[in-house]
Amino acid sequence: MKTKKYLFYNLFLVIFSILFSTSVNSIDDIGNKNNIPEISAHNSEISGNRKSNEKKYVALTFDDGPHPEYTPQVLDILTEKKAVATFFVLGYRVEQHPELLQRMKSLKCEIGNHTYDHADLHKTSKSQIVSEINKCNEAIYAATGEYPKLYRPPFGNMWKENESLIPLKKILWSVDSADWRTENPDRVVKNVISTVKENSTILMHDFYPQTIKALPEIIDRLRAEGYEFVTVSELAELSQLAKLPDFMD
Repeated sequence: MKTKKYLFYNLFLVIFSILFSTSVNSIDDIGNKNNIPEISAHNSEISGNRKSNEKKYVALTFDDGPHPEYTPQVLDILTEKKAVATFFVLGYRVEQHPELLQRMKSLKCEIGNHTYDHADLHKTSKSQIVSEINKCNEAIYAATGEYPKLYRPPFGNMWKENESLIPLKKILWSVDSADWRTENPDRVVKNVISTVKENSTILMHDFYPQTIKALPEIIDRLRAEGYEFVTVSELAELSQLAKLPDFMD
């Protein structure tokens, strides 16, 4: 009797195993027929390994203008290349050439304060700092109808404790073209191309002939590397950062 029960139990296990195996295979077939993807670390959409098509941005900046000869040429190049820039201007030169700031504005370029007469804010009194900034602000407003939101201290010099005197965002730079140091336009191009990276702000001057000669190649080569040109404020917004540590304090 016990032998019969044992045989019956084994037979039941065999039949159950066959039925269960068939059921599992049927489920697998359904999954394959419906193209259900396998989830693994090699699935780029799940693991995040898919290459991004996000754009890269840089900001061209020009100091010490507006210059009656060189600034119009910079603006001509920007117009031809369909690029924008940020100009940190000197107040007394703005008073001499307000039409150049109006053209900057019409080209969607940004205008920042570079003091009234290129004062070294590291060496001036608090009252002089306020005067330099205010006089330049008023010159910019007279030319464009707008006050600037940014300033760049000449030479990048500014005592930290005096920054609260200026209600503008301080902008420095991360790439120095050194167009003020060399008369060789090829060297200016190399200085930029060899050090630029995403979210860089590039220091140049609309004050030298070598800058004019280097600028078209700089724009072309950076664009060929996938960069787009934006103003400093646009760069900060696109980077989704309150401050960009490589050039903004």
